[in-house]
Amino acid sequence: MTDVLVVGGGLAGISAALELQRLGRRVMVIDRGAQLGGKAGSTQTALGSFPTGPTSFNGRHPSFWRLLDLLGLSDEATKLKPASSSRYIVRDGKLNGLRPSPFSVLGTGALSLGDKWSLAKEFLSPSPARGDGNDESLEALLVRRFGQKTVDHFLSAVMTGIFAGDIRALSAQACMPALVSAEKEYGSVLKGALKAMKTPESGARPGLYTFAQGFGVVGARAAERLKCSLETEIEAITIDAHGVTVIGRRKDETVEFHSASLVVATEADLAGTLLKRSMPETAALLSEFKYAPVTLVQWAEKTPGDSKLPLGFGYLTAPIEGLFALGTLFVGDLLEESPRRFSTFIGGALNPARAALSDAELLAGTQADLTRLTGGIVGQVMQVVRWPRAVFQPAVGHAGQVARLQASLSGGRVALAGSYFGGAAMKDALVSGFAAADQLQQRQQVPLTLTPALSPLRREREL
Repeated sequence: MTDVLVVGGGLAGISAALELQRLGRRVMVIDRGAQLGGKAGSTQTALGSFPTGPTSFNGRHPSFWRLLDLLGLSDEATKLKPASSSRYIVRDGKLNGLRPSPFSVLGTGALSLGDKWSLAKEFLSPSPARGDGNDESLEALLVRRFGQKTVDHFLSAVMTGIFAGDIRALSAQACMPALVSAEKEYGSVLKGALKAMKTPESGARPGLYTFAQGFGVVGARAAERLKCSLETEIEAITIDAHGVTVIGRRKDETVEFHSASLVVATEADLAGTLLKRSMPETAALLSEFKYAPVTLVQWAEKTPGDSKLPLGFGYLTAPIEGLFALGTLFVGDLLEESPRRFSTFIGGALNPARAALSDAELLAGTQADLTRLTGGIVGQVMQVVRWPRAVFQPAVGHAGQVARLQASLSGGRVALAGSYFGGAAMKDALVSGFAAADQLQQRQQVPLTLTPALSPLRREREL
């Protein structure tokens, strides 16, 4: 018996639960995993920590600091070390370095002379946005502003690295709302982006951050502060005038939870499956949202220098380069740790079948890429992490989908949270979690006064 049940213990569920708890609600988090945090976790090995998902976060987004303040972790967030400041783009089969400065853009081989002229022209010669105001694909926006070649060889690498998606299908408004707004206001997405960097949001901190012990500290601290039922597989949810009942299995026994309200903070399609019986309209809308699979091959150098990779944050590659992987993150370099550790990510919306290959095939593809790029050696493989629903893929028209989804929830006992409300980023998951908590608080659902008798759903199932 509790005020609010939160199904899903990833970042969206954690942020919703912590905010509801702060508002004075009794909260229970239910998750099928052995720990909270979802994809934002970490594994400790004999050679150091490996992320099971994200490696760092951008301090320019206040939602991260809001979460860390609730967890008491703000002081444990560590800025990335200077060694990680270099990024690399594969161009014509070679790694080309970039640093976050205009001078680096002028000198890098990641951009041809034509690409650099396209960037300069977009910045120096503003042009109006499209007049119809309709959503368009991310590729369409970028090609309009910078030209097809710059997109094919450079920008598609950056965007594929972020979204693991097909930029021909992704929504520009959902994935890059700041660029869409900048085009409308300034006639230049680059000019708007630079102005935005100079005027950060309230509560933001400049720079990229990580945790010395990995992102797993977020889930571990949340588990200390929240009431949880872990390793619990949900079998049924019923919602009626009396409240919410959730039935699940935990360690071969049936467990039953009752609450006045519910937050479902899982991937969209899983949320649809859970709500199909009680909320068929909402479930049908959730089934429209798609994800791209990504598999991580995580490895470390056996001997320093074996990989022949330069120091930095990592490299990304455009589909036109024809490499096996989407890119590799240099996770050991973020805090200048040794041995050097790497996380190669494979699959995505354009090559989903690759994410399902065997461990041996994944390792062979990773080594083939490294041989081509540096002539180096993949060292000791520490783990392979598979995420069938790794990154949400917001399609063109995504805002309309979200509006219809929210309308189906109007005034009810259920709120939803997940990165699918935005552009698939970690910050979108956090923002949606806080928003779900606010929605339930505004509805002022009355806490349950039911006795813990056998629920109608349980009675029906047993009969």
